Amino acid sequence: MTRAVAVVGPTASGKARLGVTLAERLGWPVLVCDSVKVYRGLDVGSAKPPPDLRARARHELLDLVDPDQEFSAGDYARAAWAHLGRGPGVFVGGTGFYLRAVMFRPSGADAGDLPRDDPRRRAFEAHWLAREDERPGAIHGALSALDPPTAAEIHPNNRTRALRALWLCELHGRPVSAVRAQDPPRRRLETLILSLDPGKEAGDAAIAARVDRMLEAGWLAEVEKLRAAGYDGRHRAMTSLGYKQLLDVVEGRTDLSEARRDIVAATRRYARRQRLYFRNQLPGPRIELRSAQDLPWDRVQAFTQGVWP
Repeated sequence: MTRAVAVVGPTASGKARLGVTLAERLGWPVLVCDSVKVYRGLDVGSAKPPPDLRARARHELLDLVDPDQEFSAGDYARAAWAHLGRGPGVFVGGTGFYLRAVMFRPSGADAGDLPRDDPRRRAFEAHWLAREDERPGAIHGALSALDPPTAAEIHPNNRTRALRALWLCELHGRPVSAVRAQDPPRRRLETLILSLDPGKEAGDAAIAARVDRMLEAGWLAEVEKLRAAGYDGRHRAMTSLGYKQLLDVVEGRTDLSEARRDIVAATRRYARRQRLYFRNQLPGPRIELRSAQDLPWDRVQAFTQGVWP
């Protein structure tokens, strides 16, 4: 089975620098695993790797689509495997369900799926997006009624994932959880999980400091530029954490100080969800780290050589 190393952890835990250190030592590229960094133009607020890190190791899977394009975990997995087909890499990022999509082959739930431009799927999604506009939460509510186990795995604010699951229920004519139970995802990537987490107190402080740094670096101006280019709340990219709050500032619904507080609070909540996901949804050999200095290089090297675990 193909092997890879993945540096995961909550937001602002220091994953990017640890990932580059590993990539340098292994001679592998960094495979960025982040659902916001895939969008062109969302640079400051997604904390894309700065020039000094990019100079030390090649970074892939950045800037794949424009902000008005849809991009799924399946899209990410296909792009990632295009790189893994040429050689190993170090996954670095906080989007756990993207990494899981790489680690596992799709289940039977994805069999026979229709492309997004298919008339039946397009009409289904347009119908539910219209209902969501009329009554926020309609998509997740419908999924909860139809398939409670699947709905419980999706955050109520994640409209894209909820709509995808609702569509798969429609496609198969029954709850998608039942389909997955009959034909579950199958492992296709042996992954050493390096879970970097300084702890809640240190993590919360790091989140606040990083939000302030990004605002000082021109995050609001970046959102103003994106809005001027025609990207707004209709586009998934602009509903990303932080971009949504700053779009409210640009469009006059709140002020910057309130937006900053909301971003910090929402990011801390997101970090808690990340911890749970990485702990429960990413199986395989794992090393828990409080800091990058704790890295046991000998164990990493043994894994890449196929002698551990």
